[in-house]
Amino acid sequence: MVRCGVATLIGLAATGVALAQSYDLEIITPHHEGIQKEFEAAFVKHVGRDLKIRWIKQGTGELSQLLDAKERAARGSSFDLDVFFGGGVPDHQLAATKGYLEKPKLAAGVLDGIPRDISGVANYDPAGLWYGSALSSFGIIYNKRGLANQGLPEVRSWADLADAKMYSWVIVADPRKSSSVRVTYELVLQKYGWEKGWPMLMQILGNCRSVAVASSAIPNEVAGGDVLAGPCIDFYGYEQIARSGADVLGYVNPAGETAITPDPISMLRKPPHRELADAFISFVLSAEGQRLWVLPAGHSDGPKERALRRLPMRPDVCEKYAGALQVDDPYKAAAAGVFMKMDDALQNRRTALVRDLIGAGLVDQHADLRATWKALIDGGMKPAALAEWNKPLFSEEQGLEFAKQLEAGDAAARRLARSWTSALAEKFRKVRELSR
Repeated sequence: MVRCGVATLIGLAATGVALAQSYDLEIITPHHEGIQKEFEAAFVKHVGRDLKIRWIKQGTGELSQLLDAKERAARGSSFDLDVFFGGGVPDHQLAATKGYLEKPKLAAGVLDGIPRDISGVANYDPAGLWYGSALSSFGIIYNKRGLANQGLPEVRSWADLADAKMYSWVIVADPRKSSSVRVTYELVLQKYGWEKGWPMLMQILGNCRSVAVASSAIPNEVAGGDVLAGPCIDFYGYEQIARSGADVLGYVNPAGETAITPDPISMLRKPPHRELADAFISFVLSAEGQRLWVLPAGHSDGPKERALRRLPMRPDVCEKYAGALQVDDPYKAAAAGVFMKMDDALQNRRTALVRDLIGAGLVDQHADLRATWKALIDGGMKPAALAEWNKPLFSEEQGLEFAKQLEAGDAAARRLARSWTSALAEKFRKVRELSR
């Protein structure tokens, strides 16, 4: 198993320096080393010969930047990379839109065991440019003991994270670094609408003692007790609860307020190792690959060293191994109505908007936001101050137009982001003044 730093790769890509092609397969991924090791070992066994695989790990935001940088040098040719494994649908869809992906040749019958959708959400791209490799639900991890010690109820909804009583007890992640937390922000906007959802997001971030760089840091911080709750992708929650104990931590999918989405795998344009790239993607989608997600470590059909605790794409795997599953059956939860249907088209249209508006406006100005929210709370939520706080910077329709500009990534887009910083700084000043 070989890994390479993304900063180094971006630098090489930007200068047009070619990387040595001494690998059998090259995969970019946000997945942790445990997933890399288990899938590599199982795939090598499946192929029946030794392979030299290079894994390039970073958050999906950084991986997207890597592809953008390499595209400037590649100009439509190969990225000298094979597979994009993991991340959110918006990231893979954006890569597809930019022409970074191409359709793999899947093994015969591999899609037969994967439903076309779950809770109305597509499990794979109709054009075949990406396929769900696992399912992810988005909920909240919370510290049961800590909340009880503070006299606070267990968290059950996004609105609970926004409650003034949770001031200084919440943690979130930067949406420019974490695609999973970015989906959480989108869920709030879709469930509550732009007019109510935007101030709710400000309150959630205002309640944060800190903002993590990666979503994987949230469960660790909540387990430590300095913060008591935060948005969490399901498998991070399951893993942390397994380490800390179910008496210490809890995880909840807010009923009717969360969604389940595929965690895609795709083939990058003109892969240098096409045959193995096809085989790896087919393996991940097969029952042989899917059972790695759900079985305990040491199971004869499962991972060797570490339980991965991910939701599988294939109901047949859940049915076959029902007594050994390390996670809940996602298709049973879907049938019970746990998940809302996200508007994927809307999410895709404003991915850049949610990322940059929250990043530049609320994360980069977090100290100012936090002080303003505290002033509003301490001032007794005066009506004029609350009205100013609740007023979005712009309408949802305007936001969608801004999203188009942000996608261009040019100087105008950067000026737009800076204008939000200034506008929010002025908004926060007014709220503090009105709260006196």
